[in-house]
Amino acid sequence: MRRERFERALETLATPVDSVECTADLFLQTFRVTGVSVSTIGDVLGNATVSASNGVAARIDELQFNLREGPCWDAIATKKPVLTENVTALPAHRWSAFRDAVSHEQVGALFAFPMFVGPLPVGAVDMYSSTPAGFSPVQVRQAVVLAELLARRILRLSSGPEACSSHGKRR
Repeated sequence: MRRERFERALETLATPVDSVECTADLFLQTFRVTGVSVSTIGDVLGNATVSASNGVAARIDELQFNLREGPCWDAIATKKPVLTENVTALPAHRWSAFRDAVSHEQVGALFAFPMFVGPLPVGAVDMYSSTPAGFSPVQVRQAVVLAELLARRILRLSSGPEACSSHGKRR
């Protein structure tokens, strides 16, 4: 069943569209998570949430932008997925301001997948679970593939007639 959802997500991301607003829902339907946000990060496209599946996902994104720390920043810096299976088990020094701020939300696990096109950072896909949870190696590979396809789509749209900035809130 999950493989079929992944295949549908691949097909959806391969289909030309003029918006990325519903892409968070695509990840939500593919993976066992509570919420998803998709954001652009960096100098090229600016910092913007371009899609969020729910209010908590949007707030998590907002907190990371405002505090300039959290899983999305680490994913961009390392160019690798960041898999935080239990937020309450984080070391005290890791994302201290972000961890304190997100403690007011029902967040048990956080996952961030960087979006790059070649060497160009586009942004990140952040997913959260309301309880501690993990991703299997297969799910990690699937999320990486989808994030890569989505990065290309966002970059294509940002250089087209209607830029990505019209779909998200810039910070």
